[in-house]
Amino acid sequence: MSDSNNALKTELETIKHGLFLMSSVDRGRALSTHETDDLIEALRKNVETALQLAK
Repeated sequence: MSDSNNALKTELETIKHGLFLMSSVDRGRALSTHETDDLIEALRKNVETALQLAK
């Protein structure tokens, strides 16, 4: 796999994990509003990075 494919995979795995933390599957660990806001902002950055890598 090329470096860009590996980097894209890493970004997508990070996004997947972040979405898991916000899902009903992870209700055992309730996120505070502040944590959720931080997670959403981090995921937005990961999406932007993934989009740049996909070009």
